[in-house]
Amino acid sequence: MILIVQSKTIYENDLRAMLQAFFPEEKQYTAKPSEVAEYDKKLYKEFTFILTALFRDREVCLKLEEQGRVLFSAYIYGDFENRQLFRNKLKLGIYRLLSEYSKRTLPWGSLTGMRPTKIATAKRNEGLSDEEIIDYYRTTYDCSKEKACLATAVSKSEEGILNDYNPEKDYTLYVGISFCPSRCVYCSFAAYPIASYEDKVPVYIDALIKELQNIALMNASRHLKVIYIGGGTPTALSAGELERLLAALESNFDFSYLKEYTVEAGRPDSITRDKLVAMKRHGVTRISINPQTLNEGTLRKIGRGHSVAQFEHAFDLARKCGFDNINTDLIAGLPGEKVNDIKNSLKGVTDLKPESITMHSLAIKRAAQLSDRDSLYIRALREEKGQNQNEGLNLTFSTLTEQGYSPYYLYRQRNIAGNLENVGYSQKGFECIYNVLIIEERIDTFAAGAGAVTRIVHPGDTKVDRVPNVKDVDEYIARVDEMIERKQEAFYTK
Repeated sequence: MILIVQSKTIYENDLRAMLQAFFPEEKQYTAKPSEVAEYDKKLYKEFTFILTALFRDREVCLKLEEQGRVLFSAYIYGDFENRQLFRNKLKLGIYRLLSEYSKRTLPWGSLTGMRPTKIATAKRNEGLSDEEIIDYYRTTYDCSKEKACLATAVSKSEEGILNDYNPEKDYTLYVGISFCPSRCVYCSFAAYPIASYEDKVPVYIDALIKELQNIALMNASRHLKVIYIGGGTPTALSAGELERLLAALESNFDFSYLKEYTVEAGRPDSITRDKLVAMKRHGVTRISINPQTLNEGTLRKIGRGHSVAQFEHAFDLARKCGFDNINTDLIAGLPGEKVNDIKNSLKGVTDLKPESITMHSLAIKRAAQLSDRDSLYIRALREEKGQNQNEGLNLTFSTLTEQGYSPYYLYRQRNIAGNLENVGYSQKGFECIYNVLIIEERIDTFAAGAGAVTRIVHPGDTKVDRVPNVKDVDEYIARVDEMIERKQEAFYTK
């Protein structure tokens, strides 16, 4: 346990974020300075350490102590009431304090948050060169040169895509299929084993089509630019069920302005020729076939129901069915995997020459089976602090860029060891538009299905209204009219 003592709560989220980055396994508690004296010695000794932030006049005093003994301290000077100017200075001070205490650094330094590329975009708009932007990352956040260069490159790629979309006229559509052949141990999504829900799938599709019809009506005068069918695993549906959904989309939406149509086929063991033919017939332009790893032992350990050979067969089948834009996902940090295992997966995937490859960092979330705190693997991963994952990410960058792929989108999640990132790479012209639009939130994304989240953007403002659907399949079916009304209210009042 970690105790945060603060005389003001103005920067509490930042204190928590920096502690989470270094010590993701530790619970955090907060207290005022006056409350600390009330703790008896027994409770006081239960804390791994105490981080104190005392705000006074134009300075903040930071202290890190164990068992009542101050180990490290620092003073950060400036007007702490001015968050815009003071926040980065304070976070950097906390980062350096924690770095000295833990005897390690983080590749992103003091930089937290989901979208580190926003900084590069803002600085480029101020007229800074790429070299100046990289220097800004390094001096302001103690960010490594590798991550600073990555964020700068991705930002430039994203802007090239975003400039083609008008937030007033254009929108994207996400369709959520909340079923999978089986549940992977690291998964925290709203995804249910299809064998147990087979009798509910037709009713689910009924509700989904009803929601989609209303989304189409709301946007009748606008241009649908991107469709992304995700999940779960959309190809967990039968060929007939998938055909019915794709036909409903085609009959209710105008595809005249469509630039990208993705189905996340995902699990190789769910892909058949009939499903691929149905997707091709209804205009799907891009699919994702995701092995996560090409190491047989790991596949069994994480609950994937396919082999490496099945992945290769599914990929070959998709090519024969005419798909010329295929993505594959891999994950760095899977149970027991080292850098050489990631190297093996990269070699196997790049031999197939997919148009894009996404490398995720394993994030251990509470809803996943893998989040069991007693797991030997989890303890090992936390002790390793993401170092192996970061080596895998660096290997991915060097391997893929040498083979003609470029990083085009980047985001981070909570609970990734080492505060690392997920990166999408693509061959030129095959960047996934949906990935960039959903991360940067520049235009509306209407989302249908259980657990799907609609994002309504306010042009000229940073405000984004998130309108979530209920996650439970039965609840979604019963309350689909309410889901529709929520969207209408957010859209018509923006």
